[in-house]
Amino acid sequence: MASIVIPSVDWAQKYKLKQIRFAHLRKDFIKTKVAELANKIIVDEIIEEMRREGVSRKIYETVELLEPVITSENIFLRVYSEYFSDDGFDVALAREEGTDNDKSDHKHWVRPREKKALKWIQGGKARFSGGHKVTGLPKLNIIQKTIERKQVELQEKLNNAYQEWKNEVILVK
Repeated sequence: MASIVIPSVDWAQKYKLKQIRFAHLRKDFIKTKVAELANKIIVDEIIEEMRREGVSRKIYETVELLEPVITSENIFLRVYSEYFSDDGFDVALAREEGTDNDKSDHKHWVRPREKKALKWIQGGKARFSGGHKVTGLPKLNIIQKTIERKQVELQEKLNNAYQEWKNEVILVK
């Protein structure tokens, strides 16, 4: 049988107040800390990887962490990226999941923004287009792969931060 020695009534009262404070602040601490760490460890890495892969600035500037959902058993993170073309096509989703040339809903319209026509060289001749539908974007899975790759690091840093905070809040002096 284990016994606990309580140094004094004053110590017990301080400890009880710290326990109440800890219980009250715990969920807020976790929500705030997980958002801070996830942005630093995961979202920043997603944006850097998108830059390295040549993803449009209009897409990687929309990457954000939505508010974490905390249950008694788990913490759920949702990373969001959305950018629609003028015709309503979700280009950010297409860059993440790729497009299929055989599906009409996987095509989006590309048109010149500053000039009257797009120009390129094909077979040694200059070609022009007022705009056209494009398909065949490769599947990058940057968001999914980064979350999977960084999940353990996030968990470890969150656990360490939580233990430090818990010791700070509960430690009775």
